[in-house]
Amino acid sequence: MKKIIYTLMALVTLVGLSSCNKSFPHEGTATESIAGNWYCSIYYSDGSQWVEYYYSEFQTFNTAANVASEIWLDDGEGFWGTKCKIDADASSATFGKEGAEYFDNYNEVKQKIWGGKVSVDAAKAPNSGSVCDKIEFYIAFEDDDTPYETTFYVVGYRRTGYPEDNRAYNWDWELPAVPAE
Repeated sequence: MKKIIYTLMALVTLVGLSSCNKSFPHEGTATESIAGNWYCSIYYSDGSQWVEYYYSEFQTFNTAANVASEIWLDDGEGFWGTKCKIDADASSATFGKEGAEYFDNYNEVKQKIWGGKVSVDAAKAPNSGSVCDKIEFYIAFEDDDTPYETTFYVVGYRRTGYPEDNRAYNWDWELPAVPAE
């Protein structure tokens, strides 16, 4: 009886080890170059300068269609409530389209998102000093007091994985020119 048990244990071990040796090719998503978790600082335009406004985490990730031409942008309802499927071009690391309105799945209103881009190794995490990717985009909201009149500039860095960088927001960004109102 012991021989049968040992033989069965040996067979199970062999099957287990042989199944672990199978190598499956790693395939990422169509938008992995612009997908990530981002710690972002948010500014609004007062017409003449950018004013520090808020900070929030954002996520960018592929849609169920897994195509390079669209992504989800989601703030987890941490800022305004943004969960929009938006235009993207993963090959140029850009997203959003000027003038386009995107439906927000949290608040069921429209939002405009444009000028989005991810720049490789263009940011530095505030605490660890790690070089990481940078995200930036503009956003305006239909359900604002003055619909679409306030432009917000969102800029941030990709999550580094170092605990000291988690939710460490940076206000020391080089800001673009204020858009004409």
